[in-house]
Amino acid sequence: MEVLPGIHCIEAGGVNMYLCVAEDGLTLVDAGMPKKEKLVLDKIEQIGRPFTDLHQILITHADLDHAGSLAAIQRATGAKVYAGEETADLLVKGASPRHMPWYAQYVVDHFLKYQAVAVETIHIIHDGDRLPFLGGVQVMASPGHTLDHHSFYCPQPGILFVGDALNTRKGRINLTPKRITADQEAANRSAMVLLTLAPAVLACGHGRPLSGHTSDDLMAAFNTLRRT
Repeated sequence: MEVLPGIHCIEAGGVNMYLCVAEDGLTLVDAGMPKKEKLVLDKIEQIGRPFTDLHQILITHADLDHAGSLAAIQRATGAKVYAGEETADLLVKGASPRHMPWYAQYVVDHFLKYQAVAVETIHIIHDGDRLPFLGGVQVMASPGHTLDHHSFYCPQPGILFVGDALNTRKGRINLTPKRITADQEAANRSAMVLLTLAPAVLACGHGRPLSGHTSDDLMAAFNTLRRT
């Protein structure tokens, strides 16, 4: 699904990856579950570009469903990986962050590891960084769901990649459920900051990307968070 000209949402079993196409190279936001690399590589072929045109992969956080195919995609393309410092530490171990109920976290920690990413392929990002592609990508720390979570705002096309900071269900904007959120207060604050950007497209990790909304829709979501 093309959510904006040149920006493709790749649905990968309940989680979204986003392939952004520009003349000077391709950018992928998040890398889905393990063994989903073929979806990305097939899409690159479909648009008539070589794999090596994928120059960078932005990772919102190190959960299995957002970084599971990262190592395979990176090896196939040679892309540079952009991630927060704590996220990078997990990527090189193939490990997920701690934010689940204890029983689920035990399973994740012991049985659901993904392929590790080579440390030399990772560039560390920080809140407030501006990355020199897609017209300038603003890096925004958005902790809550995990403590090291980043969102990526591209003002030129008006798209905000929010990972798991927000999601959509039946056309409504929601937070990730409390039971899998590391810091609920931080999650509320992050979501409110993101909503004030009033993006044309809210590109979430879960749920259909939101477009065609009004400022009133965003304000309603903002006010709901403010009351909580």
